[in-house]
Amino acid sequence: MKTRRIIPMLAFAFFSVLFLAFATVAQAQTPEAAVKSSQQKAILAETWTLTPQRTAKAGFTGLPLRNCEGIYCGKLAEMPMGAQIDILVDDREGWALAHVPSLNLYGWVNTNNIY
Repeated sequence: MKTRRIIPMLAFAFFSVLFLAFATVAQAQTPEAAVKSSQQKAILAETWTLTPQRTAKAGFTGLPLRNCEGIYCGKLAEMPMGAQIDILVDDREGWALAHVPSLNLYGWVNTNNIY
């Protein structure tokens, strides 16, 4: 009598684990093929969308694209004056998460230095 109950329970447990494994693998695959490094993946994880809110231009030559919000953060790249910047998320506190198409990089830029 107990064997009749155990076999369906084991089958249910097996298929549940199998389903969760496939769901996890499917969720882990990202459609963004342009992402090159784990640092870029971490920056993209902060965004709500990859659709730009607005477009801006770099205000001076050497404007740093940083890996987090703040002047203490590392520089990913420096942009030339007038470089196009797609603003993805503006925190309204002086920093914006941005994509720079000419460099194909994502990072943070100080909004006081863009126009």
